[in-house]
Amino acid sequence: MKNAVLLHYSHCVSDIERSRRFYTQVLGFEVMAEFDFDDPKTAQVMLVPGARFKGIFMQRDGMRIEIIGFSNPRPRDEQRPRFANEIGHSHFTFNVQDLDAALAELRAHGIEPEPGSRAVLHHGIECCVIRDPDGFPIELVHSPRLGTAPYQA
Repeated sequence: MKNAVLLHYSHCVSDIERSRRFYTQVLGFEVMAEFDFDDPKTAQVMLVPGARFKGIFMQRDGMRIEIIGFSNPRPRDEQRPRFANEIGHSHFTFNVQDLDAALAELRAHGIEPEPGSRAVLHHGIECCVIRDPDGFPIELVHSPRLGTAPYQA
């Protein structure tokens, strides 16, 4: 698409306040705005008749996400860990300066990496996976070549 910019990625959560705490206090996102949506036109766009939900727009490192929590209809109660080979959004990734330091910081918040997910890949890139409160995978990557600016040669 010409004349377009990516605005945000939206992520449905089961408990909006719990997820707000996780994404702001643990992952360091900053809340930009939040809105309660309960009008028929928004429900029409969302393809969910009678939808009522809160949207919290956040940003970090120039990236924007929206977490949405439905009060009507309630989300399906199918919380389970998602895997990378499932259709749909797979994960998002943070590049960290020091993986051990990042994991220590996460452990202080009670968050452990997924068992068996830590590995050093063939180019010396070290990775592991943590999960958000609803089981959504978040990859942590340490690559000496990437520094803090992703995808530079």
